[in-house]
Amino acid sequence: MEEIRSLESIVDPFVIRVGGQRVSEIVGNQNPKKNADYLFRRHQVIAELKSLQAGSFEESFQRKLTSLMTRWQEQRKLIVFGRTMVSSSRLPPECRDEMFAAMSESLQKHVVAAANAQIKSTKELLDLPEARGLLWVASDGNEFLQPNVVWYLLHRILQKKKPDGSPAYSSIHGLAYFSPRMLAKIPGIQMPVILWLTGYRQRDSQVEACLKELSDEWPRYVSWAQGVRIEEGMGKLDDMRFLDVDEKLLQIDLSKDPD
Repeated sequence: MEEIRSLESIVDPFVIRVGGQRVSEIVGNQNPKKNADYLFRRHQVIAELKSLQAGSFEESFQRKLTSLMTRWQEQRKLIVFGRTMVSSSRLPPECRDEMFAAMSESLQKHVVAAANAQIKSTKELLDLPEARGLLWVASDGNEFLQPNVVWYLLHRILQKKKPDGSPAYSSIHGLAYFSPRMLAKIPGIQMPVILWLTGYRQRDSQVEACLKELSDEWPRYVSWAQGVRIEEGMGKLDDMRFLDVDEKLLQIDLSKDPD
């Protein structure tokens, strides 16, 4: 039986290759969950790796969305019979906002808010008050959330503000999203692709330099580690989908009452 590799066993060698370190190796413990995963000391960037695995959030998403759509149907905002798939682009604006808010809840709590706290505590632990934070998210088996949905939700969450107008997640400055073991497809590109996307909550020279290095080195690392040729390609994010994965989002059965 083939052993299933952990995500860290794939990412750790890459981090070392680009001069990064595991925080657990710096502080000499088992890296408790309250701390972030990696330090890129040259860039003064602390990174927390989060994984969207098979089944992550799917049940709660489906339950929340079924409840929303049942209410919309009762309010005559949406007419659906039986099991169907609804595109967010065809929903009324107020329904679309409610849908994305419901979808964001689990990602906000378990990915973004958790990473923000971990990065903040690691800055204090390492006495690096000026360090910047990087949220590094991997789709690693989760077929429910397609790349365009993940990217949109993460950006939506990172732009949230506190009541006083300050950023809700001020310890996170940059965002990297990738699919280390899930191939994707882009219209117009014949070969399967590996995803690597970067963005910012707040553009910063430290984070920008770090993300550029990671972005440049990741395809080289994959090529070296897997012995395959990697060619860069460009495409519209809205059109990116995982290879051989049927769209599952919003396939809701309204013939059953929500729990």
